[in-house]
Amino acid sequence: MSDNTIPFPQGNRTKNVKADMFEKYMKDEGLNFFRRQETHDSYDTIVFMTAIPAGKHHKLVAAVITDNSMYTLLRIHLGTAPKGPARKTFLAFLNNLNAHHAIVKYSIGSDENVFLDVTFTTRPENFDPATIRTTMDIVVYQLSQTYDDIARRLDKPGDETNGFSL
Repeated sequence: MSDNTIPFPQGNRTKNVKADMFEKYMKDEGLNFFRRQETHDSYDTIVFMTAIPAGKHHKLVAAVITDNSMYTLLRIHLGTAPKGPARKTFLAFLNNLNAHHAIVKYSIGSDENVFLDVTFTTRPENFDPATIRTTMDIVVYQLSQTYDDIARRLDKPGDETNGFSL
């Protein structure tokens, strides 16, 4: 992740309690497929990395990104965007996906990486890790049905074995 964070004003730093709640939920549920990474930034961002199946033969990098704000992000790296003439049709394809999927949004970063994002909004005291797990199940199912079509349009499909890190 690039360091584009804005420092907190003095005296306004709060702890990321969502990360501990998410970690406790995973432990209580016997889920051990996430790796915790602390970023030590002003938002106390903690990233939980994993790999998820997609399409017939792919495993994609996925992350649950928590911090001390009211937002939590589920981000999945799909691959890199095409260049040249294929880019225009790919952008139209992504716009069509975005128009048909209410909870997920597809985007292209400035580094040409293509992501599927789901944003959760909640106060930390009302944070519900089970909602993230349920959403991940839905996204995994959706990608099992759609990722091969997405991958064939990418310049390079995502693959967790390539060492990609968010």
